[in-house]
Amino acid sequence: MSGRGAVLWAARLHKAPLTKAITRTAPPSIQCCSRQYATATTKSHPKRSKTLPILITTAILGGSLIYYSTTSSKPTLLNADYFAPYTITSREAVSPTSFVFTISPQHHNPSLPYLAPGTSSWRYPQWSVEFKQPQVQIARHYTPLPPLEGEDPSDGSLRFYVRAIGGGEMSHYLSRLRIGHDVWLRGPHVGFDVLARLGSMKKVVFLAGGTGVAPAMQVAQAVLDQSSEAQVDILWAIRKRQELQRGNGPARKRPSWWQFWSTDGNQLVELDSQLQDPSPVARQLKAMKSTYGKRLHIQVAIDDEQTQFRESHLQNAISSGNRQGVSPVATPGCRLHDSSALKLAPEFETPATADDCKCGAGAGKNLFVVSGPDGFVAHYSGPKRWLGGQQIQGPVGGVAGQLQRKYPSLANEWLVLKL
Repeated sequence: MSGRGAVLWAARLHKAPLTKAITRTAPPSIQCCSRQYATATTKSHPKRSKTLPILITTAILGGSLIYYSTTSSKPTLLNADYFAPYTITSREAVSPTSFVFTISPQHHNPSLPYLAPGTSSWRYPQWSVEFKQPQVQIARHYTPLPPLEGEDPSDGSLRFYVRAIGGGEMSHYLSRLRIGHDVWLRGPHVGFDVLARLGSMKKVVFLAGGTGVAPAMQVAQAVLDQSSEAQVDILWAIRKRQELQRGNGPARKRPSWWQFWSTDGNQLVELDSQLQDPSPVARQLKAMKSTYGKRLHIQVAIDDEQTQFRESHLQNAISSGNRQGVSPVATPGCRLHDSSALKLAPEFETPATADDCKCGAGAGKNLFVVSGPDGFVAHYSGPKRWLGGQQIQGPVGGVAGQLQRKYPSLANEWLVLKL
C-alpha cells in the first residue's frame, strides 16, 4: 500500500485528524499544483464525517489523473525548453581523443526549428544545441557541423566534432558512447547574427582552436552562400597533425629554436585540394574549399610541430578586408555594428530584425571571429566576462587588441566576436 493510501486508511479507521499536506509537484513547464486537506477537530460531526473522506479521495484521484496525464508524455521533438531523444547512428575517430559522430532523432519532425520554413536550408548562420549528461545532470553546448554534400538536412540528423578534454565531464561522457546509444538534445540556441553584422561588407576572418572550427564552418557556409563577392579566411589551430590528416601525414622536420622564432620557421599548412589522406573534418573543409574556390582560404597551425598563428598572420588576413575601398557604416549605439555596444552583448541572441539597425544604407563591418577554448580566446581577443549570470563579450584584448592599438583604423572597420 502506498504512503498516501495508508494515511487515508488510517484516517477512516480511527477518524483522527488528517493534518499532513498532500502535495504533487509538477515539472517546470507546468505550474505547481498543491492542495492541502484536513479534517475538522476530533469533535463528532456525523454528516461531515461521511462526506469528507469521499471528497478527499475524489480530489486525490482527480489530481493524480491530471498530474500523470500531463507528465507522462515527454517531448520527443527538438525544442528549446526540454531535452528530446536522439540516437547515435555513426561514429568516426579523428584522433585518440577526438571524433565525429552523427545522431538522428527518434521521432520524425516535419518542422525542424533550425531549418528555414519550407526549405532544407539552415535558418541561422551560427547556432548550437545542448547535450545532457543524465548521470550528473549537466548540459553543454555543441555546434553542429554543416551538412555534407548530398545530405538531406530535413531528416533531422546532425553531426558533431568532439574532443575529450581533461576535466571535461560532458566531453568524456560523449566519448564513451557508441553507435546505438541514446543522447538527449535541447535547442536550437541562436548565436551571433553574423550576416546582419557583416551587412554590406565582404570579409570574415575566423580564428578557430581545435573543435572551434565547427562554428567557423557554419559561418563560412552562410556568408559565402549569401554573397558571391564575400571572402572567408579560416585559421585553424590544432594540437596534432592527426586532426588534419590520418596517420602522421607527410614527414615534417621540426624547426630548430632559431627557426621557430623566424618567419620561415613558422610555416603554416595550406588546406587545399592537394591535401592527402585528410581527417573527417579536414575532408569536409577540403570539399568546402573545392566548392567556394579562392573565396575560401584555409590555413592550419599545428602545435605539435611548433607552428602557431602570430600577429603577422592575423594582420595579413585582415589587411585584405576592405579591398573595394568601402567605408564601413556604423551608428553609435547600434547593437549590431557599434563595437562599444558589443562589449555587453551575450553570445546568444535573437536574430536581427529590420528595426535593430539604424545605421542606414551601407551599414556593416568586417568580422574577426575567435572560437575555441577559453584560454585560446583570451590570448587572441581578450577574455569574455560574466555579468548578471551570463557571459558577455567584454573589451577587445589579446593579439586583436594589440593590432587595434597599432592600427586604429581596424577598430572602425572590424568587429571582434568571441565564441
